[in-house]
Formats: sequence, structure tokens, C-alpha cells
Amino acid sequence: MAQESNYGDIILLCGDLHVGTRMQKIHEKIVNVLGVNKLQHVLCTGNVGNKETFDWLKQISPNFHCVRGQYDDENNEIHNDQKVIQIGIWKILLIHGHQFVPWNDEETISVFLKENSCDIAVFGNSHQSLISKFERKYFINPGTMSGAYGSIKQDAIIQPEFVILECLGDEMGVYKYKLVNGELLIEKCTITK
Repeated sequence: MAQESNYGDIILLCGDLHVGTRMQKIHEKIVNVLGVNKLQHVLCTGNVGNKETFDWLKQISPNFHCVRGQYDDENNEIHNDQKVIQIGIWKILLIHGHQFVPWNDEETISVFLKENSCDIAVFGNSHQSLISKFERKYFINPGTMSGAYGSIKQDAIIQPEFVILECLGDEMGVYKYKLVNGELLIEKCTITK
């Protein structure tokens, strides 16, 4: 995981957990990794699942932001369908993603970013991670932190995934974590404003 630094904040991006419905829990290895590092922010794209998981996400960071997924009707603590969060010089649009038609369409996501004057869209819904750039804007889908199946590919093998951002002024270190055969694999890239 990105090391805590004097330069900026460490941000967890997660979503589509569905704990208590599609999955029983978050893998212990993921819980342990997130428990030993200091997170300044948690940005969750929704579809959390049960209250225990929601409460855990709130406890691992002093700044918790979560938007409503299409299956979050039961959780009265999530009020927004989308939210803009300012972290350093970056404006981040947090949205579940089921609002994008078609799903993961860069042009559609760009419209949402422009309407909200944001640099980064953090979204879920597809249960598969994505980090891309389109027209000087960034799109990050952290995947499903629990490994829950999605609405369309219920028989697909989905691996638990999440993303850590390390905010370093006009740069962000992007660390994509994926649990494969009990081991956390990490891919790193850098995005710039």
C-alpha cells in the first residue's frame, strides 16, 4: 500500500460490496491491509450491503463519503446519488455509475464531469476496475471490494478489488489492488492534473 507521506492524503476508493446479500464478508487480507495504514478519506461508490460493513467503512477514516447505489434503499444514512469532494487541488465526482447509459461510456461520464467541473470521476456498478483518461479527465472504477458478482455476469469470476490514491499536489499515485488466489497484487500508475 502507498506509504503515508507528508505530501498529501491517502484515499481509499471502494464500492459494490453487497456484503450480506451477494457476499458474506470482505476478505480478511483486505481488512488487515486497510487496518494498518492511515487513510485520510474513504470514497465509496455505494451498494455497501449490511450496516456492519457501512459502519466499518466509516471507522477506518475520519472523512467518509458514500453515494447511493441502486441497491442501497435500505440504508437511510446514504442520501446522495452523487457528490463532489475536493481533496487538495483535485475535484472528484463520486457517483455509483448505474446512471451512465451505456455503462462505462467515456463520453457520458465526461458530461457528468463537465457539469460538476471535476477532474476525476470515481464510479462503480460494473464490478470491474477501470483506470482511464479521456479529454484530460480521469475515470476510476475501483471494482468490487468483496468480489461480489454483478447484475449482468452473475456466473463470471470476479476478484475483490479496490484502489488507493496518494494525493501529491498536482499528481496522484494510483494503486490498484486485486486479490488473486489469496494474494494481494498491486498495479501502480500516476495521474497528473
